[in-house]
Amino acid sequence: MMYHGDTGARTVWAWDSDPGSGEIANRRVFVRLGQDEGAPDGATVDADGFVWLAHWDGWRLSRFDPAGRVERVIRLPVQRPTCPAFGGPDLDVLYVTSATVGLTPADLHRQPWAGGILALDPGVRGLAEARFPG
Repeated sequence: MMYHGDTGARTVWAWDSDPGSGEIANRRVFVRLGQDEGAPDGATVDADGFVWLAHWDGWRLSRFDPAGRVERVIRLPVQRPTCPAFGGPDLDVLYVTSATVGLTPADLHRQPWAGGILALDPGVRGLAEARFPG
């Protein structure tokens, strides 16, 4: 499975993919976010096949099941989370980067963690990143 977050369209697309050939097919909507949910930014997949998505301007990180249904929402102390990634020796820490671009001094005062990296205990493990063979 391959995913692509289209920030402008507030949509995450999914494709079937063949790791051997690199071919992708069957593009479909995986998740479409409402105006009040922010826009999709970075994402990662955990060992259970669930997708973790950062919501730019949404103050949250969501976990979606393989069918695209929300399983969990984690409210964050930052308006603009950018990308989740699993790390740690057992891939059981979920790191989330965030941005300050476009935030006013008043915004930054209200969210001192903006621009930082958050470390969460999600209760699940991530997958090791696949190496590009080319």
